[in-house]
Amino acid sequence: MAEVVQLVEKTAGKEEDGAEDEEPIPSAPPRTIWSGSLRIGLVNIPVKAVSMIRNTRISFRMLHKACKTPISFKRYCQEGEEVMLADIVYGYPLGNEKYVVLEKKEIDKAKPESRSTIALDRFVSFFEVDPHYFEKTYLLLPDRSEEAYSLLRAVMEKTGKAAIGRITMHSRERPVIVHYYRQAIAATTMRYPDEIRDPSGYSVLKELPEPSEKEMVLGFEIVRGLTGELDYSAYEDEYKKRIEALVRSKMEGIVSVPERKKKEKPPAKSLMEALRATADSLK
Repeated sequence: MAEVVQLVEKTAGKEEDGAEDEEPIPSAPPRTIWSGSLRIGLVNIPVKAVSMIRNTRISFRMLHKACKTPISFKRYCQEGEEVMLADIVYGYPLGNEKYVVLEKKEIDKAKPESRSTIALDRFVSFFEVDPHYFEKTYLLLPDRSEEAYSLLRAVMEKTGKAAIGRITMHSRERPVIVHYYRQAIAATTMRYPDEIRDPSGYSVLKELPEPSEKEMVLGFEIVRGLTGELDYSAYEDEYKKRIEALVRSKMEGIVSVPERKKKEKPPAKSLMEALRATADSLK
């Protein structure tokens, strides 16, 4: 059988043998990350923000192989001394290993004040917004504001418009776009323009050769042959599935690792040959 380690001690006084099966613990509702109001002119809509994303990624805890206890980390300076948290200051890098030293209290003073209101001062077409600016999406739920929330949701759904404002979250101010999503209102924080790389700055892109007319014709043909509806269910986390299968097999006393299907490399071809072969396979 697989080696299973109990990291948390059982509650004192609880019988280990003959104990009745416990009822499964229901999953907790999403934690409220931010609460406040959407404000449009004189209209105020109290809302609560919860994360739109459910993290289903595989995660591991590092354990010491010998005693199976969790690994912890200590802070050391380059002189080899262990450093306590109270003795840490922060360096703003200037380059060439030079820093401007800042205290935590100085940094805290520069953080934006927490605001409980998102002032929405402009409406834009949601589908014209560059998605590369999108950062993280939150689901907004009405907080005793069902009537005003429902009105804003309906207007956004019918018009395809979204509202722009600012939000302060986790001690950082961000632009935010408030928009309709699947019978709800969502808020997506956005990056600042200087956080987005401009591809035109890369010389390798300026030096690319122009495709020939024949290549373009075959390229269009391939795109037409592969055009279809987007099916999200067709994409699964294969790594997660393999790890879960591995854990199940070890729990059952089997130590085999699920085999990964090997993909054969196609023979090397010129671009035109590869385009023709691909286009022909789609007919």
